[in-house]
Amino acid sequence: MKKMAKILMAMVLCMSLVACGGPDKQPTIDAFNNTSKAFNEIAATINANSADYPAELVEVMVDMANLLNEYSALLSSDKDIAEEDLTKIQDWLSDVDGWVDEVKSEYGL
Repeated sequence: MKKMAKILMAMVLCMSLVACGGPDKQPTIDAFNNTSKAFNEIAATINANSADYPAELVEVMVDMANLLNEYSALLSSDKDIAEEDLTKIQDWLSDVDGWVDEVKSEYGL
């Protein structure tokens, strides 16, 4: 009987840990890392020769860099993030990936 109580108690403790876990940030962190790497590659090229690119492109880049920095701080914190917010971040990262591809194609980067 004591063994059964111990097993039951262990199962209850495991279930409570699972319930408190919240959404998994790792897929969003992975997407962030991939997007920021691609973004930083073109940003370095554009920053090195900013006079060769339209001011609007540089402004968009600065806005994206600011938001990437905000998301970096949020994702690296211990703060819980709602699943819908993680999805919103991933959707935005996907948009940035598309933008990076367009810029590479348009400017031969």
